[in-house]
Formats: sequence, structure tokens, C-alpha cells
Amino acid sequence: MRVIIAAAGGQSKWGGYLGVPSHLAPVDGRPLLARTVAQALKLTADVHVTTPPDERYTAAVCEGAVQHVLAGPGISEYDSTRDLWSPNERTVLLYGDVYFTAAALQKIAGFNHPRYQCFGRAGRSRYTGCRYGEVFAASWWPAHHPLMDEHLARVADLRARGEITRPTAWMLLRCWQGTPLNRHRVDRHWFSEINDLTEDFDYPADYQRHPIVRRAVSRR
Repeated sequence: MRVIIAAAGGQSKWGGYLGVPSHLAPVDGRPLLARTVAQALKLTADVHVTTPPDERYTAAVCEGAVQHVLAGPGISEYDSTRDLWSPNERTVLLYGDVYFTAAALQKIAGFNHPRYQCFGRAGRSRYTGCRYGEVFAASWWPAHHPLMDEHLARVADLRARGEITRPTAWMLLRCWQGTPLNRHRVDRHWFSEINDLTEDFDYPADYQRHPIVRRAVSRR
């Protein structure tokens, strides 16, 4: 299994909160990205991390993982990591601004069905109060690469024409499901639910309301 942690995305939603990118927000006394890399290295020795050209990211990439510095965020995390997909084994893509519980990562790593699979929360979080669904990770195998390329090209074309605006992860899931790209539908065959303290830190409010962060603040 190859794990790719995508941490080169844009930061417009985060807005410079705390003076660091969301991937480097402090959690459990260390940058979020460093925590995720350390977790991934417990699952496999084949860990890759994409980052922007920022020395602060380099310091957060633990020894044993391979850092790939990207010039820009690219069209999506899937397109920007295309050259890193494993040619021989399963590829697992983790979002670098997500706080993963150990149970969530075990669920992702333990999924062995030979198909594309999306991992996330379909709707509201029972734990953080987030009202929306989130995609935390996805995985696929070498046999899926040609169809992955077709789906990503379709999504990119429709986005360029202004016909879709939602994140690529949801659009890609709908392509695999064969459902309308403008309708939020989750088919459990393609989607594994993770509804615990795993959460995406898109906005400062996502970070501020997370129980782990609130607990740390209350101890000060």
C-alpha cells in the first residue's frame, strides 16, 4: 500500500489563521501534518507527502516519508499527485488538513476490496457540529488508473465550463457511482462512513470547535 498525504492545496478558506497553514495547525502539541505522517508510517513504509515550497512543511514531514514540493496546488489533489500513484499496489490518498483518529486510519488501511473507495462523512458530524459532509480520503488500485484519468478529465472539463463547482472528491465519487454530478447522493458500495472525531480543518471554525482543540485550550 502506498499512502499519499496531499498538503499542497490552497489556503483561501483558512485565511492565515494562527499564522500557519491549516496543515500545520497545532494538534496534540505538534503540527497536524506531522501527526498524520507519523500515523501513516505506522501503516506502511511507502508514504509520500505533497507540499508547497515552504520550509515550515519540510520540518513537519517525518523521517521515512518522501516529500514532493509542488509549484502550485494544481487542479485537484488527485491530478497533482498523478505521478505518485502506485503502479503495483493500492494507492491511498489522505487529505493533509484532516485530523484522523487511529480508528479511522485503520478502517481506511484495512479496506481490501479491489475497487475505488471514498472515505468520509456523508452528512452532519455527531461530534464537531459540522453541518456538511466531508471527504477525508480515497483509495484505488492500478487497474483503476485509466478510468480514474477519464473521470478526472470529465470533471476538469465541466469545471472549466462552469457547470460544476463542488470539490473534485465529491464529483469523482459521483462519477464512480454513475450518479448525477449535481446531486448529493452517497452509495455505500463506493463510500465508507467515518463519523467520529476525524474532521477536515477547512475553516478556522472547524479547528476551533474540534473537541481535541477545545480540550487543549481549556487546560491552559
